[in-house]
Amino acid sequence: MSEDSENDAILTEEEIEALVEHAKDGGFDDGEFRIHDFSAGESLTLSKWVELDGLHGNHAEALQKAFTASFDIELTVDTQPSTYATAQDLMTAFPHRLCLVSIKMGPFTDECHLLVPGETLTFLVNQYFGGASVTPPKLTSKVTPSEQRIGERVAKEFLRTMAEVWVDRFPLQMGDLYIDVTPDRFSLIPRDTGFAVFNFELAAGDEHKSTLQLLVPFEELEAQSEAFLPRKKEIPQSPDAATWEPQLRATLPDVAVEVQGSINAIETTIKSLLAMKVGMTIPIEEPDAMSLLLNGRAVAHGRYGAHDGLKAMQFINFKEREL
Repeated sequence: MSEDSENDAILTEEEIEALVEHAKDGGFDDGEFRIHDFSAGESLTLSKWVELDGLHGNHAEALQKAFTASFDIELTVDTQPSTYATAQDLMTAFPHRLCLVSIKMGPFTDECHLLVPGETLTFLVNQYFGGASVTPPKLTSKVTPSEQRIGERVAKEFLRTMAEVWVDRFPLQMGDLYIDVTPDRFSLIPRDTGFAVFNFELAAGDEHKSTLQLLVPFEELEAQSEAFLPRKKEIPQSPDAATWEPQLRATLPDVAVEVQGSINAIETTIKSLLAMKVGMTIPIEEPDAMSLLLNGRAVAHGRYGAHDGLKAMQFINFKEREL
């Protein structure tokens, strides 16, 4: 086999696309082979962080008010389900035109990223500079300087409102912004690095709809998972408990209880029992063992005998422990 043939693609791009489409439709699932989602574990973990969903929703509400005031335009901001994706998957799905804002967001160590699609920037620029009555142009080149400045403004509003919303549950320290109009910086991240993806859908009536994405390193988020679980309610303790509980424990051993010693038991018939009269004597053999009863319940067993001229019991064992 020649060196050239070794480097040839086994499948063409059209064939690969056809296979992917077939897989999405579940066409190959014949009961023997099934689709497996390798990100299912992380997605399940995300779904357990119920407080994170609340932060996500509150952030969208605050963002809607901030964008409406900042750009003087009626925008709605709705949340979409949070997802998990690797850096490689994200790179593949990035739009051609974008503004990618990277920031150190303490206490996270690695950078977080805000993806603002080019179509969002084009729409906002068109609205901001008085072109609301004109359909935004369809651009194919990189994001323009004007769009980049709007992207920076979007990022600042986004991060400001996020810090305000998250402060009670998980305070954030925002660092400096690094704004890029290419994914070059992001491409340096290892391909298998996982991210939690928070989706914010922007809409202006029927004119515009696009999605902002906040990418947070999944491992960094997982390390702080306690902050995103419901807080456990502590049962209030009586302030007097510290006083009466030790006293109760000290007093309990002195509480009087009735203890009975059972020497023996006999069996008889109901006929014989009914025939018993005052003065009758029932012979009982001297026992080898006897029981100690507390409220009718045997708590110890022992040997029957005598001590200092009195009938006595020598303990053999207790119910809970052996002597």
